[in-house]
Amino acid sequence: MKREEEIEFNNVLNKGQIFITFPGMLVMFGLMGLSYYLYEIDFISKPILIIGIVISFISGWIIWSLFIAKWRIWAFEKIDEKFHRQLKKEAIKAKLIWSDGHIFEKTEIRTEEQKAKINAINKRIDELNNTQ
Repeated sequence: MKREEEIEFNNVLNKGQIFITFPGMLVMFGLMGLSYYLYEIDFISKPILIIGIVISFISGWIIWSLFIAKWRIWAFEKIDEKFHRQLKKEAIKAKLIWSDGHIFEKTEIRTEEQKAKINAINKRIDELNNTQ
């Protein structure tokens, strides 16, 4: 991998961390913190605190589910095709995406257009794997 390609590759992964992981965590921990604060000042009861914590996890997951398909398509379109397999491997390692067929991969919220693009990307990665 050339130096410019390596920089672009790392930028794509870093942007995934910033634009996918960070917003989900911010929402999750923000709602969790707000729930705990409201509980501490006796504004809500313990059962409501627990509901708030559950909602915080669900909200963070929904943020990830909505954003990840957009990032996945953008990232693979941005990187040269010969590095797609490596990008997928590194994105899984960085916990940005799940491996193919993983139950949590099925929680991604994708439009029909996004599904078609992601399927085409995965098919091309499989083709590249079979030729090597």
